[in-house]
Amino acid sequence: MVLAILYLAIQVFTFGWLAVAQVADVILIFVAAWALAYLLSPLVSRIDMVTPLNRTLSVVVVYIAIALVLVGVGLLAIPPLVAQLNDLVTRGPEYGERASQLAASIQSTLAGLGIRVDLTAFYGTLPQRFGDLAAAYAKDILGVVSATAAIFFNVTLILIIAFLMLIDGDKMWHRFTRVLSPELGSEAELLRQSADRSFGGFIRGSLILGLIYGIATLAILVPLGVPYAGVLALVSGLTMIIPFFGPIIAMVPVIAVTFVGAPDRLVIVFILVLVVQQVLLNVVSPRIMSRSIGIHPIFIFLALLLGAKLAGFWGVFLAVPVAGIANIFLRYSYELAAGRRTRVQAATLIEDREARAAGQ
Repeated sequence: MVLAILYLAIQVFTFGWLAVAQVADVILIFVAAWALAYLLSPLVSRIDMVTPLNRTLSVVVVYIAIALVLVGVGLLAIPPLVAQLNDLVTRGPEYGERASQLAASIQSTLAGLGIRVDLTAFYGTLPQRFGDLAAAYAKDILGVVSATAAIFFNVTLILIIAFLMLIDGDKMWHRFTRVLSPELGSEAELLRQSADRSFGGFIRGSLILGLIYGIATLAILVPLGVPYAGVLALVSGLTMIIPFFGPIIAMVPVIAVTFVGAPDRLVIVFILVLVVQQVLLNVVSPRIMSRSIGIHPIFIFLALLLGAKLAGFWGVFLAVPVAGIANIFLRYSYELAAGRRTRVQAATLIEDREARAAGQ
């Protein structure tokens, strides 16, 4: 019987997974709309509270402001970025040749110090490799930019769905919980609160970190004359959003381009970028993420590995907030089993934890 139950459970899970895969694009649209609504909800609520505008007009004002900002940023930033990317493709072999010469110089210096290292195989093919890498790198970024027009329909759907969520999301949720039993309604409210804290807080925090890091990278590279500062800042800011692995990946293109384009400033760029990363990761990030996630870094790392194994990039991106929700429900299950809480008190779990933390 146990084996039969396990077999049936695996079959049901497989069928459900395949069914989800068939509608994954639709689910992704709703998840993106949900994330956008979470990002904009605090701003909409603030405008609704401090102005005479109702909820609908507050959402309209926020959408208009975002549209104006995006148009302004697009007009100011996209042409220089495209120019830098085209220049990167054109001058890729040149930078590869320069990197080859630098590698040969390093080998001569090491030989003078008595260190025998053969870099011939490396820098002999470096020009071609660097040229191919630069072309592929720029092509991928240009592909993302040009693909924006291809996904315009999906973006429009996301904006419309997020608009409706911002206006009527709370009302629809309360209608749903009112038809449930008191126990299920309280547990559903706990799920909403934990998702709000974990997903909303994680997304907002990640975007804030990425924005700060991108601006800081641009502020470092431009005064030091590092080429393609705009592209590097954009890629670094976007990459910084990836948990754990993002900072390492974000540093690689900055150091590589500085090594080739401005080798005399490599050390100072490396030190400044490393300092910015340490400040963000050890000072800013914990303050932003601690309240929304609240789990040990070991379990965060485990969640990242499992997420990467199950769902690739999106698994890595969503692993931390999902782990935050799981952590809250594990605490709830423990308190329920220990008799410290009843099912109708599930919705007060997060509030009680915050009160105890404030008391300490």
